[in-house]
Amino acid sequence: MYAGAGPVVPGSDAAMKGAGTQQTLPALRGILQFQMSLDCPLRYKRLTIEVLLDRLVLRRLYPLAIRICEYLRLSEIQGVSRILAHWACYKVQQKDKSDEEVAHAINQKLGDTPGISYSEIAARAYDCGRTELAIKLLEYEPRSGEQVPLLLKMKRSKLALSKAIESGDTDLVYTVVLHLKNELNRGTFFMTLQNQPVALSLYRQFCKHQERETLKDLYNQDDNHQELGNFHVHSSYSEKPSSTIWVFAARGFPPSPCSGRVGALQNAVDEYYKAKNEFAAKATEDQIKLLRLQRHLQEDFDKPYLDLSLHDTVSNLILDGHHKRAEQLYRDFKIPDKRYWWLKISALANRGDWEEMEKFSKSKKSPIGYLPFVEISVKHHNRYEAKKYAPRVTPEQRVKAFVLVGCAADAAIEHKNETEMNFVLSKCTASTDTAVVEKLNRARAQLLKK
Repeated sequence: MYAGAGPVVPGSDAAMKGAGTQQTLPALRGILQFQMSLDCPLRYKRLTIEVLLDRLVLRRLYPLAIRICEYLRLSEIQGVSRILAHWACYKVQQKDKSDEEVAHAINQKLGDTPGISYSEIAARAYDCGRTELAIKLLEYEPRSGEQVPLLLKMKRSKLALSKAIESGDTDLVYTVVLHLKNELNRGTFFMTLQNQPVALSLYRQFCKHQERETLKDLYNQDDNHQELGNFHVHSSYSEKPSSTIWVFAARGFPPSPCSGRVGALQNAVDEYYKAKNEFAAKATEDQIKLLRLQRHLQEDFDKPYLDLSLHDTVSNLILDGHHKRAEQLYRDFKIPDKRYWWLKISALANRGDWEEMEKFSKSKKSPIGYLPFVEISVKHHNRYEAKKYAPRVTPEQRVKAFVLVGCAADAAIEHKNETEMNFVLSKCTASTDTAVVEKLNRARAQLLKK
């Protein structure tokens, strides 16, 4: 009946070019053999291939639709993949087979066919009330970003969390964790995270920046006293004084701007002792003691001392001439002798208090020697003071001291030490130290004659 000329399908020229009109005709003959196909073959002239395939899918003639797609060499996405996806969505509606059988059959048929989305098929199964089938189908979905949202929609949050963690996608894990936080009560939420160390770690990071109080609750639940101590230390320096004065007052101390901070630090001390971290506990106790002293210094001298380090507190006291108060901190905090001497001579030099510096140098034997006195005096352009300490420098460092004050040549010659002479010569320049070089060379020559 249609042997003379094959029918033309408007709108599908691109798909048909490769196959040609003569290839279309045999396919149509197969279609026309079905009683449930088109009412009138002539209507084919007004159909595109896409519409024709849709009609076949609607009548569940999937094998025939696939044969046509293959015969006309349609792309996977436009052809076979699309038909198989429709077939799978129909398959999930068949309730005469178990979830396991349907999921297996769909996977056997679809495999890794390009353009197939198992998550879309799973969504269809869920819409049909087959949640377990949907979960099984999602096992074949390679993209975690497609699995997780549907699992959350199906209220399978714990499974969604496991899948998100397996994916290694941090953002996806955060999405599930925050969903769980809103879905579960606080206790259940925390217990869920306890079983997922990766999620718990990420949530802790989130809380450090967004929900500090929740972080404390997490540490309390774990009896993590070390981290609780760290939490209170951090909190002590982040709270506003105006909102924390009452904390310290409640402990029986007069309120002050540092009251809340001291209260938080005392909490940290308690937690560190529970964690058996005596070093951290003692260090925090020292910080509390320093804060209290700084508060009194601030009141006594009307100058800001709060939040200075111990080093800077001592330096500032010396700079301001409060030597007895500096000595008090030196004793109370057991500052090492060497560190304190360095602190004091540096501050005295900055203050220009050379008289006090000389007095201090004679108070007892210097634990740092006397070369630092020379060096710091020269640094502040006071060679006159530096010369006072050069003779007190140990013999092995004395030449270096004299080089600094500018009379090393005489010292080396006086000592009749060739090594010292050579050292001084190495520091001389021919253009500016000609006389000194000649003097040293003469002395060295005389020394070598003996």
